[in-house]
Amino acid sequence: MPKSLDPSSKLTLVLASDVDKPHETQPRIFAKTLTLNQQRKLMAAMEKMKTAEADDKIVAALDAAAICLTDWENMIDADGNEIKFGPDTIGDVLDIEELAEVFSFVAGGGRADRDDKKKSESLP
Repeated sequence: MPKSLDPSSKLTLVLASDVDKPHETQPRIFAKTLTLNQQRKLMAAMEKMKTAEADDKIVAALDAAAICLTDWENMIDADGNEIKFGPDTIGDVLDIEELAEVFSFVAGGGRADRDDKKKSESLP
């Protein structure tokens, strides 16, 4: 079965800024394995993020997030409340640089480079 159709195939990423947090409270972002067409759309959005004006970069980033993000866990606001995943909350939680980190990871099919592997060593 192709990974993109396998419901158990999900990509898990811990942002570089969260690597040193305790495992049980470490924020994790989940994404799906992309098909070729979804990767093409994601890469086009990533390219637009490099060249577009500020507002268009944000629109492109949120569009790309809708393509690949499926959930997250341990996203806690300043008051200690859990932030539920959804299309309206992505822009309230992640900034453009964090989304670029996510997209780079997802575009690579979840393959981590040497530094990324160190970051994700604490993942289950």
